[in-house]
Amino acid sequence: MLQIIALDKNGTILDNLSLEEVRNDNIEWFWVDFNSPTRSEIELLTTFFRFHELHIEDCLTLLERPKIEITRQQIFLVSHVLKNIDADYETLNMFIGKNYIVTFHLSHIRYTSKVITKVLDKGPSYSPLHIMHMLISEIVEGYNPLISKIENRLDELEENDAHTKGSKIMNEVFDLRSNLLKLRRGLMPMRELIHRFLVSRRVEMTENDRKYFHDIYDELVQQTEIIEANRELASDIRENYMAYNSFKSNSIMMTLTMISTIFLPLTFIAGWYGMNFNNMPELQTEYGYFIIIFVTFTIAGAMLWFFRKKGWFDMF
Repeated sequence: MLQIIALDKNGTILDNLSLEEVRNDNIEWFWVDFNSPTRSEIELLTTFFRFHELHIEDCLTLLERPKIEITRQQIFLVSHVLKNIDADYETLNMFIGKNYIVTFHLSHIRYTSKVITKVLDKGPSYSPLHIMHMLISEIVEGYNPLISKIENRLDELEENDAHTKGSKIMNEVFDLRSNLLKLRRGLMPMRELIHRFLVSRRVEMTENDRKYFHDIYDELVQQTEIIEANRELASDIRENYMAYNSFKSNSIMMTLTMISTIFLPLTFIAGWYGMNFNNMPELQTEYGYFIIIFVTFTIAGAMLWFFRKKGWFDMF
């Protein structure tokens, strides 16, 4: 589906135009949005707009990274859009010239509809470059709820000593860290290309427009820094969990070792006097049983005292 908006030289916003109408000399600039286009509409990129075939190919495939190509006649931008953290990335492609902007997306993207509403309301104060800014700004701000949700959850886990919980909590931490990496893969390239856009000498923009794009760049820098900080927090929780498990395992092993060590001489005594020999004088002693009980308790007590003196109990 195509939606076409234009601004005429009288400062009037026109909606629901045909492609032929945008060629009118009275048109100041126009915006054509390709929303889930049909095959025949896709062909218009070649037949009507005559865009480069490589750019059209990029529009029809999901690139691994956002990209930007800048010439003095046109800006071609491929931006990644993430609707929710469990979804795959989608692309919003933009062709920006002096008097036009063409957006192309194979599936519905709510940000374009939101910006279209703004343009219809205050169109005379906008330009194709300003519309480009609004679209990128909406995409970048769309990452904020996703980042905040992950950040808040990691803070909750940190405050609740997640490293002392079971493996299910750690599985969640691993999932959160994976989601942060997914966000990072979308934001870091976007940050780089906005920087390239700002330093490019081929882009003619006013100082006011430059401030708007600098604001987007600052937002991207802040988002990537938050993501890096949360990745470190997730790593810290994971390392604390591993250290806690190691300490817990060592405590268990030490407890079992101490029990085994105490019972080793007791087992020796029980085995010694459990031998089936007739000529064992101790077996005939009237108080032999009580003597052996006293000896075993004395040995156990002495070993516990020795362990305590060595500070082994302080390790628990």
